[in-house]
Amino acid sequence: MSEEMKIPKSAVKPLMEHCERLSGETGRSAADIFREYLMLMKKYAGFFFSKPWPERLDERSMLGEEDLKFVEAGESCNDKHERFTIVCLRRNISIEGFDAEGFREGFKFYGGIKCWCCSINKAAGLREQAGLIEKHRREMEQVKWEESSEVVKEHKMLLVELRLYEELGGAGGRSCRVKIKYACPYGEESEQLIEKGGPVETLWKHIEWYDCHWNASYTYRPSDQEMKWYHYGEPSIIDVTSYDDVLKAREDGRLEKIIQEHERYMKETGREIWAL
Repeated sequence: MSEEMKIPKSAVKPLMEHCERLSGETGRSAADIFREYLMLMKKYAGFFFSKPWPERLDERSMLGEEDLKFVEAGESCNDKHERFTIVCLRRNISIEGFDAEGFREGFKFYGGIKCWCCSINKAAGLREQAGLIEKHRREMEQVKWEESSEVVKEHKMLLVELRLYEELGGAGGRSCRVKIKYACPYGEESEQLIEKGGPVETLWKHIEWYDCHWNASYTYRPSDQEMKWYHYGEPSIIDVTSYDDVLKAREDGRLEKIIQEHERYMKETGREIWAL
């Protein structure tokens, strides 16, 4: 590489130390990891060396449009993984050196943003909650403790939500420890899992809002100003504890009625979809 296509000397040692740490975590050779980084720098030199190295790293900001376009220009999941790695490397190199912690944190944070809506990620969290609830229920059974009807309903709703991610969202009992979109173990399917997860999340937010505003709670009483949005005592529209009824409500128009009311609520109150 020419002098214009080299990283600062001050960045070499901390980058190698980062590779050694990564080697201990993955079992891969530190030398191989370092060579891979150099190979990627050369492969994407037009992007990686397109700007002079800053004297020091600025305060962290979100990935810029240039970075995102570069990553998404990859034709395959592997290409995008390589490009994302290059973006994170470049963001953490300056004349002062290489910020290994900044690289690790950025790789995990920015790589995981899109995973927030992934069906598998959502389902895994719900499965964990369901497991804890089941454990708690078994313990309570031993001391003859009876659950309230509201607690029972919340548990059933959780199982309905989980099934929606499992079946509509395509999670299908699968799990993921990576939680970094560009290193997704499900490869090209990652896009589909994210695209399916978003609508399921939106669907469930409407269901939660309906439950809150149609089914009275023992622990919450809305203010007089808010009562126009509450329909306590009115006939039930959806059985929130039934997966089959939630699906049926999507088809027969009952859910659309709820969505229209919810949208009016959000528009008039200025609240987001997740706000109850």
